[in-house]
Amino acid sequence: MKISVKIILWIFAIFFLSNCGEYEQLERKKLLVIQADSTFTTQRDSMRKHYDSICDIKHQDYYNESLDSIKAKQIEEIRDLIGN
Repeated sequence: MKISVKIILWIFAIFFLSNCGEYEQLERKKLLVIQADSTFTTQRDSMRKHYDSICDIKHQDYYNESLDSIKAKQIEEIRDLIGN
């Protein structure tokens, strides 16, 4: 009986010791979110220009992919309607 009590005490000790680091991780995560938000707000204009240029370059590719997927979906729906 004493062995099982010792095992239970060890399990509780390990459980409590493993939870001690969670608060530190939460605090670090909060700090990282704050840093990311401040970086985003300070560099929003330069990032917007960068992403807009990428969108301008890739626009035709994205458009063609979207159009092809819509056509494929419509063809599939038509085939389902006629029973093939």
